[in-house]
Amino acid sequence: MDNQSFITLSKFTIEARKSIGAINPARLIKDRDYSDAIFQKIDASDNADLILLGLELRNQLGLLEPEEITAAPAQAEKYMFGARG
Repeated sequence: MDNQSFITLSKFTIEARKSIGAINPARLIKDRDYSDAIFQKIDASDNADLILLGLELRNQLGLLEPEEITAAPAQAEKYMFGARG
């Protein structure tokens, strides 16, 4: 875990304690079921700053799954030749 992730985790646990109670940071990192349950509670809260902090932490810990990006269909090339070829 890098320094920035540790700082974000510390801020998150302090802010989350105010809304949903105590959080075990070690378990949050290692136990996927526990972290999913905690982040669901955070997402359901009214605290927008805590939600953003949770998203940032999930991104830093690699818990966010990237959405599939669908490419726009390629446009057909324009017809460049006239009737005479």
